[in-house]
Amino acid sequence: MNLESMTSLPLNKQIYAKYQLGPASHMTHLGNVEAIVRAGELRSYNLMRDHSYQNLANEDVQAGRAAKVVPPTGRPLHDYVPLYFGNRTPMVAVNQQHNQELVFIRFSLDLLTHGNLVITDGNARSASTVFRVFTQLTDLDILDPKAINTPKYKGNPELKRRKQAEILVPERLSLQHAYDFIAYSETAHHRLLEIFDRCGTRFNVLVRPGNWYFRTPNQGTP
Repeated sequence: MNLESMTSLPLNKQIYAKYQLGPASHMTHLGNVEAIVRAGELRSYNLMRDHSYQNLANEDVQAGRAAKVVPPTGRPLHDYVPLYFGNRTPMVAVNQQHNQELVFIRFSLDLLTHGNLVITDGNARSASTVFRVFTQLTDLDILDPKAINTPKYKGNPELKRRKQAEILVPERLSLQHAYDFIAYSETAHHRLLEIFDRCGTRFNVLVRPGNWYFRTPNQGTP
């Protein structure tokens, strides 16, 4: 595909053609979904401080992120809603005993056109990570698509860091931009549909245990 034909495409298709990336995703606990759907948005950690919710993050990780300032903007990292370019990240591995409760909300990379979004070339908590405010397609040149897409990064700290490249959305991310939900099992799928029914809304749900989750030997078939 040549450059001229690419520029006529939506941004998400340009990104996939050039970098083989997309959509982006946010992981949450199934117990949070109803509140998220009723609010109609994801909110940053700082906006959620006074709210009760199921937190999947390790306390040490959150403490590290709380101390981080996003260099291009001077704002705390916890002022942003984090999305990941890749799936099966280390956080998913850490939480694999809770696969039935893990839900991924996917968003088209067209959201990068909304302005003031920051991209990182790796885990935002890392001291060596590069931050860049997204303004044009070539800003994504800081990313390592092979690292982002690899499921095998154990024992390689730098590969693991680059695997966790992020999109940082300031404060709020509307579910109007949501692409779909990913669930581990048909049981979780059914629970999501029940939530959507109670909220009077509907999102597409895909069951993808092999593509999005790590599975311990004793988990069996989802």
